[in-house]
Amino acid sequence: MNESLFTNTLAFEFPKEPKIFYFSRKDRKGVSLTKLSHQLFPCNIKEIFPDISNADTIYTSFDRKLEGFQSLSVNFSKENFAFVKRFYNREIKHYFTTKNILVEPTFIKDNQIWLRSTDATTKKIKDCVVYDRFTIKVNYNHFFNTPEIVLSYDRQAKVYKKSVATFLAEVDNSNDNPFEETFSASLNPADLLVKVIYVSHYGDNNAHQKMQVTKFNRLKEWMEKGEPVDYNSVYPIINNRLGAFLGHDAEEEENENLYIKKNRYTKYLSKIFGFKNKYLTANEFKDIIPVLDNFTPVQPGKTSPDSKKLIFGKNKTDMIPQRGVNNGPFKQPRHGNIQMFFIVPKEHVGNTNDLSNYLRKGYKIFGGLFKYIDVPVSLAPKSFNLAFENLENPLFEIEEKLDNQDFTGAKYLAIYLTPIGKHTKAVEQRNVYYKVKEALLKRNISSQCIETDKMLTVLKSDAEKGKDAFAYTLQNIAIAINAKLGGTPWKIAVPEYRELIIGVGAFKHSDTNIQYIGSAFSFDNTGAFNSFEYFHKDELKELVGSIESAIVDYRSTIANLERLVIHYYKDMREDEVEIIENMLYNIGVDVPVFVVTINKTESEDIVVFDDDFVEKMPYSGRYINLGNNTYLLCNNIRYSDNNTRSIEGYPFPVKLKIKCHSDSSLLTTPTINGLIDQVYQFSRIYWKSVKQQNLPVTIKYPEMVAQIAPHFTTGSIPSNIGKDNLWFL
Repeated sequence: MNESLFTNTLAFEFPKEPKIFYFSRKDRKGVSLTKLSHQLFPCNIKEIFPDISNADTIYTSFDRKLEGFQSLSVNFSKENFAFVKRFYNREIKHYFTTKNILVEPTFIKDNQIWLRSTDATTKKIKDCVVYDRFTIKVNYNHFFNTPEIVLSYDRQAKVYKKSVATFLAEVDNSNDNPFEETFSASLNPADLLVKVIYVSHYGDNNAHQKMQVTKFNRLKEWMEKGEPVDYNSVYPIINNRLGAFLGHDAEEEENENLYIKKNRYTKYLSKIFGFKNKYLTANEFKDIIPVLDNFTPVQPGKTSPDSKKLIFGKNKTDMIPQRGVNNGPFKQPRHGNIQMFFIVPKEHVGNTNDLSNYLRKGYKIFGGLFKYIDVPVSLAPKSFNLAFENLENPLFEIEEKLDNQDFTGAKYLAIYLTPIGKHTKAVEQRNVYYKVKEALLKRNISSQCIETDKMLTVLKSDAEKGKDAFAYTLQNIAIAINAKLGGTPWKIAVPEYRELIIGVGAFKHSDTNIQYIGSAFSFDNTGAFNSFEYFHKDELKELVGSIESAIVDYRSTIANLERLVIHYYKDMREDEVEIIENMLYNIGVDVPVFVVTINKTESEDIVVFDDDFVEKMPYSGRYINLGNNTYLLCNNIRYSDNNTRSIEGYPFPVKLKIKCHSDSSLLTTPTINGLIDQVYQFSRIYWKSVKQQNLPVTIKYPEMVAQIAPHFTTGSIPSNIGKDNLWFL
């Protein structure tokens, strides 16, 4: 079993000799200076400013000598890294801008390089120029104790070829009758503009061109300062809403193949290799930062082989859920009399008859619901079924039907063939999707939504190509139904440990720009959940209160809590941890609190590749030590002992940061390895799909709760369904 892992980083060495930089306590008008807060001060800054404090700010021209500025010899070192990084970032930006290449600073002041894409597919995007975007991050590797460049490939950006002035004029011309019914009074396309590229010219005869990315609203600020803006030289960057307005989403979806899982690793690697070879290993760049020619090789850690083991029905173990579920569920649903009925568009009643047969009798390799639930699911009386007519908003018809039906005496399961997807661009329709789910929940009816168009597309492909893709969809539906009805499709095969595991995930709603956080509580390490909550982002005290309640419940049920593990969606601040520790002290619980920050590895960050594997994705369960108790964990289905299985999906790793704020000495190697194992294990009990996820359910489930619940009428989860209900799957 060969593997050769490397990261998308290029190591380099700091210069041996110090460098002279220039500083001032005052800003200077008309001169380009960099403002420095105390975190960016060179460590020997008091040599020139003896009375400086952390509350002060200073200004630097870096290595450019200016009259009145004081010089300071600065060592390039770990201690001065924050300052040195700013200097390198300026030099990198200058290197690319002198080549007339667009450079945008990221939120944390790294450089994002925009290069016009040469991909053949980009030519098909109407009226747009497509850019490949690369981020160059100057980083300090705390594991190797060396500086490095992180080279990442970000998502492509589409820029409209028509200027803002032309675009808005054309829209106005097509709607020159303000009272015409087709004109939408609620939408002005100017409201869809978020970021733009501004092209300006300078020098003799405007011979030089400057391109910059900025927010559309910022142009107004420029004009208020007396800077003229030529809107014929401002070009919109396509965002989701603007793309939908221009019809780009529909065009792209027509070209998608639903059955091809795109390999992000090979595309990503091809892009960064080309960029590295053209720009970063050139002598001109090495004069700025002398990076090595090759990406950095790394030695991985490995999760325990037992971490992959799951327990299914009949106490059978398997590491692959898709195979293991054929043994039946680990635990049956809580109900004996389960009756299924259908809510469907009237035009698809015939398709519903087929679906009913598939669910009950099976479809190709899918053995029917009973095989995966282990409790009979019978058909409710035909009077329960509803064929609705209003495809835009079936809510009224559905609620009227539900109000006139008696749902006592059995546990009812609604199969809802929805004409509206939960990811639809139309806000009103998306709300209808969730309101239907809410209407069913209020009546204690479990539901399974199936997007009608997607189902028909997959079934058609199966019929034409002799495939069985819909069988796997049905398999996913079956395990989700089991979990929603209180069953356990499978659990982690580990000895139980007396610990409370709390997951906190977040979701920002694009419609309201409000972020919600969800929480999940598990009373043991096997994956059984006891409660789900959700809050506004700033409701930390409410979150801590729910943690306190969970601990009290735990002690009354199990007692002798040995540790508290928190899986958090972002870095937990000291004050956030302090509130939790104070709460533990107040209720007399003296246990260590381990906080594991779990982030999706976005393309702008460090990624790990396997050079010995043609598809470049490392084995599942490998992890890379980045130093400072930070790790990259590979969560995928490339198992070392299952080489014949095809790979379905190519998720990037997750980044973990592990802390014990009260006593860092508790972070021993066995403890850290165990916490990494635990994150990996909780990634394998996602009961909405038989595929392993790259995020653990301790983060994924709360995120799903936070995504859905705010759409409900009261903005809260119906109280009748119980907080341990997996209704959101």
